[in-house]
Parts: sequence; structure tokens; C-alpha cells
Amino acid sequence: MAPQANRDALAASKNIKCVSVRWTALSTMRIQPYIMLISPNIGSSCRIAALVHEHMLASSVTLPMEILTGAAQSMERFSRQSLSFECFSSGGGPVAVGSGLTIATQPLEALDHFDLMIIPAIWRHPGRVLRKHPDHVQQISRHVARGGLTVSVGSGTFLLAETGTMAGRSVTTHWQWFDTFARRYPDIKLERQQLITQSERVFCVSSVNSVADLMVYLCAEIFSIRAARHIENQFSPEIRQRFSPSPVGAPRDLHGDELVADAQTEIARDLRCVPSVPNLAERLGVSGRTLARRFKMAAGLSIGDYALQRRLDEAQSLLRRTNLSVTEVADAVGLTDPSHFTRVFKKQLGLTPTRYRTAVRDKTFSPEYPSS
Repeated sequence: MAPQANRDALAASKNIKCVSVRWTALSTMRIQPYIMLISPNIGSSCRIAALVHEHMLASSVTLPMEILTGAAQSMERFSRQSLSFECFSSGGGPVAVGSGLTIATQPLEALDHFDLMIIPAIWRHPGRVLRKHPDHVQQISRHVARGGLTVSVGSGTFLLAETGTMAGRSVTTHWQWFDTFARRYPDIKLERQQLITQSERVFCVSSVNSVADLMVYLCAEIFSIRAARHIENQFSPEIRQRFSPSPVGAPRDLHGDELVADAQTEIARDLRCVPSVPNLAERLGVSGRTLARRFKMAAGLSIGDYALQRRLDEAQSLLRRTNLSVTEVADAVGLTDPSHFTRVFKKQLGLTPTRYRTAVRDKTFSPEYPSS
């Protein structure tokens, strides 16, 4: 990304609404293979609206905003496509969300004919937002009825469902609210095994963990495949799958169980101190036996074996990219006994850590782009 001063200048010149925010990037991208096809019908200017309220998860708006803004900036020299990103709330003005971030917004009455609408995830029970913000439901209904491109994140799908426009159509939501959603909206097809769904021009993602995959795909549709690949390679080290509407990744991460996906995120959060199965199950609100069974079914290996694999994956990355000693690498991934680390590493890869580093150091890949 460009320095903040450059970003601010670019935003002013291209009417891009920017918010400065820091967040912890996602540890891994997971998506059930799914072919997504749209015809964006977007002209030279792409106008994006985000609905904002005090109970939203800020990252479900800021992450798409940063990805799309990064794509627009990457295409500045090669395309006339411009981007406008605006936030709207009941009454307008600054809105303080639970994370402490304050977002400048315009009143909902000013929202009219945007190309893409983002419906953010709701923190905790969605019922209070449904009761407090029927005006959001009305705006979503108008946008969907016009055929506008719509992205609903996590439990934001409750607001989408309240419009009555999704009867008989496929959606998904956060796994924690599956049963509540199914009881409240029995005429909507809830896809419990999909992390991303598409029904015509309406996309739903099960959580913030999945929205980055969708936004990279939309970068290709709105801008170009070149822009999408730039975002994959440059925007965030965590978006590192080769771009495709149906990304190909490790089988252990390609599944549709959001509970297991959340467990994998918790495991990867700090590889130096991976939580025990009982502790992990308590965090996720299920029994250890249920978590272990679903994890093995979805990922194809036990929680312990998965944690070891993630540690070895990270160790390979550190050996390739840093000058840390083997002992320091072992400590960084939670395998503090260097002898044990070397033994399990060699069993997995057929080489000791030192020989692996020597073998890969001269084989780094740098993507090449056509010269302008």
C-alpha cells in the first residue's frame, strides 16, 4: 500500500472515501469450490455503498473497502475505472462501533443507485439490529429490487432476509445463527455447507473470514484479472492462493464447516501456544468430542495433526524468508526442542531444516507483469 499521505491525496482526487484503521489480517483463506458468474454492468465509475450501524463488525466493511481501493489504485495507470466508497447510516454523521472505530456516514436518505451495496456482519444477536433499523431493510430491498450487486457478510444476512426478496433463493450466514435463521425464514434456502453463496446478483459470505475471497473475485469482475492478481500478490501476505473463482488450496482448508474454519483460525492465531482441544471447544461453545469429530470429518486429520502441519508450514515460510536460526524458527512455531523440530520436519519434508533452507533460497518466485 502507498503511504498514508499518498492514499489521502489519491482518495481526494478520485472521490474515494477512506477510513484509517488497523486490524489483524486473516490467517488463511478458505472457500468451498463454487463457480461464481456475474455481469457487473458497471460503467467507468463504480459506486459502492456500505450500511453502517453501531452493532456492526467494522472489519466486514473496512476489509472490502481496503481490497477494492487497493485494486483501484493498482489499475490507476491502466484503466479509467474509478471507485467511490461511501458509508450510510440512520440519520448520518459519525457512528461509533463496538471496536472503538468511528465512521463518518451520510444519511440513508442520500443513498441512491449505487453499483454495489455491502451489508456488514452483526456483532452478537442480530435481532436487536432488525428491531432498531427497519430503514436499513427498506434500503436493501430497493437495491436488490433494482438488480444492484449486493454482498451480505455473516449475520448481516438477517437484514437481507427481512426484505422478503430472498424467498426460494440461496443464502448463507454465520454458523452460530444457522438454526435461528432457519426458524425465522423457512422459505429461504439456507446453505449450511457453503462459505459463499450466489443468487443472481446477491452474494452472501458466512463470515469476515470468507469475505476477502469474494472481494478478490469481484476485483476481477469490476476491474480486471490483473487487478485481482495484484491484490493477491501485493495487498496482503495472507491472500496467497492463485486467483480463480474456484480457488485451489490445501484439502485441509477447503471445506464448508464454519465451526472448523473458526477452530483453524484460533489454532493459527499463535502457533507458539496452540490451545488444547478442551480449551478450543470451550471458546467455540461446543463439546470437545463434537469439535474433534467435525474437525476430522472436514479437514481429514485430527486437531493435533493439523496444528503440527500449520507449524511446519510456518516453519517453511520462515526458513525461506528470514535469517532466523533453526532454533529461533523452532521457537517461533511452538516446537521449542530443536532436536524434536528437526526430526518432525525431516519426517514431513525429507530434508532437515538447514538443508531445506539451502534448497529453496535460490528458488524464490516474483510475479512478472507486462510493462506499461
